Amino acid sequence: MKKSLVLLGALMALLLASACSTTPSGSPDENPPASSASQTTEPTSATQNAPEPSAPQEAPAAAPSEDPPPASDDDCVPAGTGIPASVQDFECLNLTSVSGTDATGEITWLGTDPFTLVTMVRDGNVAFSSKTPCNTLMSSVQVTDTQFVVDPNMAMTMMACQSPQSDYEKWVATFFSAPLNYTLNPDSLVLGNDHGTVTFKIPVV
Repeated sequence: MKKSLVLLGALMALLLASACSTTPSGSPDENPPASSASQTTEPTSATQNAPEPSAPQEAPAAAPSEDPPPASDDDCVPAGTGIPASVQDFECLNLTSVSGTDATGEITWLGTDPFTLVTMVRDGNVAFSSKTPCNTLMSSVQVTDTQFVVDPNMAMTMMACQSPQSDYEKWVATFFSAPLNYTLNPDSLVLGNDHGTVTFKIPVV
């Protein structure tokens, strides 16, 4: 019996010694790792990651100016001296009235208020215009061996004019509304019909 009690006491002593030498699983480690807060990092320079300033862009070079457009059909050069010598020469005229007569006699106002006679080729046809003492008449014209025939369906600018210029405009419109016989002289073109007869020459610059 005594021997059993001695063995039991020795076993209990061994178990107690083993329990004291074992560290509990929930206890903290003796040397915990340093927290991330205690670690020091070098501050990043404010200019280290700043983007480099871009180089100023040069303004694009100006495009070279284009050549002026070619002359249109409105630009023509009268043949010879400017007075027509043939039917074909009527395709380009730039003349002005210098004198004339009608049923009342000499047309005196032509000395102060002349009207023009201009033709040019446009879209394959001979265009006609006349700057009267008031508005400008515009139409087409056909020329034969003896006559200068303006299409009577003329267009006209719409500028308001007072008398006597408005009366002169009506006279010119009536003059060109009927076929005109023409006479070619070395320095003048004469047009005439029942309404009157007018001599045209190259305008004096």
